[in-house]
Amino acid sequence: DLLKQARADNAAKKYDDAAAAMQQATSLKQDASVLWLEYGIAQTGQKKYDDAATSLKKAVDLDTTSKKPNPEIQAAADNALGEVYASTNKIPDATAAYDAAAKLQPTNAGMFYTNETIVLSRTGQTDATIAAADKAIAADPNRPIPYYLKGQVLISKATVDPKTQKIVAPPGTADAYNKYLQLAPNGPMAPEAKSILA
Repeated sequence: DLLKQARADNAAKKYDDAAAAMQQATSLKQDASVLWLEYGIAQTGQKKYDDAATSLKKAVDLDTTSKKPNPEIQAAADNALGEVYASTNKIPDATAAYDAAAKLQPTNAGMFYTNETIVLSRTGQTDATIAAADKAIAADPNRPIPYYLKGQVLISKATVDPKTQKIVAPPGTADAYNKYLQLAPNGPMAPEAKSILA
């Protein structure tokens, strides 16, 4: 019941309520990896990154050593750890966590790498964002967000030609935006993509 409540609270961004429920749940059943996973997600929402990393690592450790390991729980914990590390500027750790999640659940690799692209983009990691977008696109070429975020990073590296005073975008910028528009013609970033292409 506490887990159900915490999941609903996390989904509603009521992170304090979710953390309180999971604090209670983990004290009642300390060896349940799924409880530590949800606790870590709540702590991430509270921006208590050190606590979140501890809880999420505990979820992975408990699950790895359990009689019936569940790759889904481990992958979800690694995915959440990726966000924690990216938010605290530990980019190599973040990349390793997302890679671990994708390795555990290859069918969801596109989602994990898209999450990595979003989080790295939010933290202003330009080169790491491009690398993550490329991994996301390779894993699932039908997700529009990685193309958009790749285009956004590339356009931020644009220069102005001193002779013509025209903007010179790096190679691949137009391709990224065009592919985003092809996949999501009415997507939330479509107007911006169109204006940049124009």
